[in-house]
Amino acid sequence: MEKQKISKKLVRILLVAVLAVNVALTVINLYLTVQFNQTITNLRLQGKIPDSTFILTAKADDADLGKPAAYFIEEGMLKQTMHFGTLYAVIYVMMPHYGVVTIKLNSFNLTQSKFLDQDKLNEIEISYADEKQSYVYVLAPGFNQINAQIHLKVKVPLDPENLPLKGESFQFSLGRLFLEAEAFDFETKNKTTSEFSSEIFITINAP
Repeated sequence: MEKQKISKKLVRILLVAVLAVNVALTVINLYLTVQFNQTITNLRLQGKIPDSTFILTAKADDADLGKPAAYFIEEGMLKQTMHFGTLYAVIYVMMPHYGVVTIKLNSFNLTQSKFLDQDKLNEIEISYADEKQSYVYVLAPGFNQINAQIHLKVKVPLDPENLPLKGESFQFSLGRLFLEAEAFDFETKNKTTSEFSSEIFITINAP
């Protein structure tokens, strides 16, 4: 009984500590953002940064689309799988005025794998899971950080002769997805782009 009380007390202390750290990090992030914006404003007032200048950079984590969400079977053989997942990207933009940043899918470089149907590789295409053509975010003057969650889907043609045995599964890289972020300034009509990429992984298993 005494050990349980100590354990519960320790859990409460840890939860309070984690909460305190999160609050502190949030405050620090807000402070740094405000300081950054003030610095940029001061530099503009001093004429060191033109009003028309804006900066854009983007990066993305590797994306795991996981196990199949749907199986396509023909004549008793697994021929295709459908996968869904989320790609997490961070867009940093310094804007002189209000604007928007648009994230688009550019191209996909396929990685060769024995699990894929070699005669249907051209059918592999990654697209938005929600049927969007692009993701658009509003930008304010100053520093903007966009934490984008891009929902993807892909249909994968498989080679029935090289599938995992029932109960087994294999994760592998399907290829590298290339994306583009484009920032547009409403006032000056200027725009700039930044290309970035993400390695796409899927997991194959027998239904």
